[in-house]
Amino acid sequence: MQGKGDAPRVSVCIPTYNGEEFVAEAVRSVLAQELQDFELLVVDDHSTDATLEVVRALLDPRIRVYPNNERLGIPGNWNRCLALARGEFFCLFHQDDVMLPENLIRKAHVLASDPTVGLVHSAAEIVVEDSAPTSPADWIENSLEDFTVDGRSYFRKLLFHGNRICAPTVVARRQALLDLSGFDEDLGFTPDYEMWMKMCVKSRVAFLSQPLVRYRWHGTNASHAYRFERGVEEYLIAGRRALEYYLKWTKRQEEGEIFAEGLVALSSLRRWAVELERAKAWLEEQRLYWRAESERQVATIAELRGCIAELEKGMARPEV
Repeated sequence: MQGKGDAPRVSVCIPTYNGEEFVAEAVRSVLAQELQDFELLVVDDHSTDATLEVVRALLDPRIRVYPNNERLGIPGNWNRCLALARGEFFCLFHQDDVMLPENLIRKAHVLASDPTVGLVHSAAEIVVEDSAPTSPADWIENSLEDFTVDGRSYFRKLLFHGNRICAPTVVARRQALLDLSGFDEDLGFTPDYEMWMKMCVKSRVAFLSQPLVRYRWHGTNASHAYRFERGVEEYLIAGRRALEYYLKWTKRQEEGEIFAEGLVALSSLRRWAVELERAKAWLEEQRLYWRAESERQVATIAELRGCIAELEKGMARPEV
């Protein structure tokens, strides 16, 4: 059953790229939602593995599949999802995560009940796979209670504390995203961060403390590629662009200057943090290497001692 006219209440879009390992579980979790008034779009960014075959094998008429003829990259593919969507509300869901059954119905209810709320997000249950190279950072909003907050207040929190919003947990007003011209395609790592901050300028933000998504942390998460190299710089760029938008609408120039100085200081701290993390990762590699080397040496010594023992036994035998 669909909502008013032909448009569904919620558009769930899964942008995929080489996601054959987990995508079937992600799609099934959307199809199992308590809310039935939704459309599901899988927009594949020119995968080279069996992602499309896996999705098409699910044989569910509610799935619409759109393969890209060429690689668009993360924000480019997100924008294609946005362009193809028809719902009043929009959810950009990851190919490797799991949506819990109440996710859409609870978040759609929040948006439908309060037109001043532009986006609602939630807590997430982190699932750490054995392939994950590091432990996930503690970055997702961790309030123990539901809340709805003034957007500009939340803007400041995001600007100075980093992205507290886990992208696949977001359900937002699609028109608000379109009014902002979609995701910034210059940002490979932080287009969602910039978007959420911009949305805060004109609307309130709601948060649900119940985990409604399982967020999978594994070895092929796209964020790993940006962790050391582009991550800090893109945080700074996203913050500056969002701040420009904030000043355009609030006209709070003096406040903006203070925010800009704070951003520069934070970027320096983040660079130091990245260098420390890089050093920590190197030390861990060294620890594992020398541990393995030590185990090899112990095994070699044990083998040599066995050989020596055999030789000593032979030498101790009386001559016939």
